[in-house]
Amino acid sequence: MKIKNAIAALSLSFLSLPALSLAADAEKVVDTDKNTEMQISIYNNNLAFVRDTRNIDLQRGENKVAFVGVSSQIRTETAMLFGKGIEVMEQNYNYNLLNPSNLLEASVGKTVKTALYNEQTGKTVYDTAVVLEAGYGKPVLKFSYGIETDFPGRVIYENVPDGLRTKPTLVVDMKNKSVAGAQNVELAYLTSGLSWKADYVADLQADNTLTLNGWITLKNDSGVDYNNATVQLIAGSVNQVSSNVIRPVMMARSFKAMGAVTESGAMDSAVPTSEAFADYYLYNLPAKTSIKDKQTKQVSLMVKNKVKYAKEYKLNSPLYLSYNSGENDFTKANPQVVYKLNNVKEDGLGEALPQGTIRFFENDSKKNLQFIGEANLPQLASGEKTELNLGQAFDIFATGRISSAKKISEKVTEASVEITFNNAKDEAVEVEFTQNYGGTWKVNAESVKSAKKNAYASKWLVKIPAHGKEVLTYTVLLTKKD
Repeated sequence: MKIKNAIAALSLSFLSLPALSLAADAEKVVDTDKNTEMQISIYNNNLAFVRDTRNIDLQRGENKVAFVGVSSQIRTETAMLFGKGIEVMEQNYNYNLLNPSNLLEASVGKTVKTALYNEQTGKTVYDTAVVLEAGYGKPVLKFSYGIETDFPGRVIYENVPDGLRTKPTLVVDMKNKSVAGAQNVELAYLTSGLSWKADYVADLQADNTLTLNGWITLKNDSGVDYNNATVQLIAGSVNQVSSNVIRPVMMARSFKAMGAVTESGAMDSAVPTSEAFADYYLYNLPAKTSIKDKQTKQVSLMVKNKVKYAKEYKLNSPLYLSYNSGENDFTKANPQVVYKLNNVKEDGLGEALPQGTIRFFENDSKKNLQFIGEANLPQLASGEKTELNLGQAFDIFATGRISSAKKISEKVTEASVEITFNNAKDEAVEVEFTQNYGGTWKVNAESVKSAKKNAYASKWLVKIPAHGKEVLTYTVLLTKKD
């Protein structure tokens, strides 16, 4: 009896072995409908860090899990898996997607059905053929009667060949050291194809203030939808090595530094909140959002009223003065129109501004809003100043000449300059005029008091009356630098 029982038990164990092996080898497909949390950190240089949490029913021991619907531009070397008792043994990214070309390519050497419509009889003739070559959409087919290289009919496939996927899929071989059952597993990875940028609209007011509206533009070309996602935007230039490999340990540290996100992901504010993060700046979108593939989405960044600004006119002299200068002139030069912002609370700002394009608008005499120019706003930290060049002034211009250039010695020249400023505007203006020098220099005489701009230039603030002119003259001693 004992021997019979032992044989029966041994038989049962052998019978169960194939079932266990099949269970271990079977691929567990986990699509995006199993997603429980989606978190995305998007950088402004075509890079994003995706944290995709899905609920998976795992058996104890070995599991083969297919994460369907990952980014088609995933950087597979950065993929990480987080879960209780999870140990990753192998991972494979399958991007051979199901489409006519790949379907035909995967059927080479196999028998397929064909359909050919006969216009004279009005009937479709069905046959079978072996695919000898895919031929980039023009297959070479071997029929019972011969080989066709330009078959005019249709190719019919009985099934989908192994290895083709309808969506980009990451297949992970893992060990589950915890008990069997459903648990949340987080897949984290870097991907290209997601980016954001900032755009600003500056509405100039009559009291030398402006209303600044900031917008964030999100763009998704990663080949997958991100539904109901908690989105964080990181401003700053993150260094990437040429091989695009990010060390997983450093990635894990960055992930932990970002901290946990609330279940709802909702914020009290209607615009993104911001905070310093490492050596960058992080913006949290106020609510969860969905970013569809091939979609551009705009989200409000900020609204700032009564922002102080200053408008200046600046002109760099077309004349270059050095010890070997001779008489020279220029016929017309228009100054640049420069708008200056000071990123402080006293001026209506005082928070980090990500780089982007700022567009200026102003009302004309009939109160119609008109576009007056745009500029690149650099990344601006709190307390930092910036100057934005909007182009050249139309009604202000200058002409100038080197009226004399006398050689004092072999290395020294005395040059006299005359600059005439013209103002056709209805109000007086002030132009900052800069003169650059070669070698050492000293201003000996001038009609308007100058200031040293730097070691190579001096500047003058020239006031020009409405519908009038102003002449600036100066004499400079120029010495050759040894």
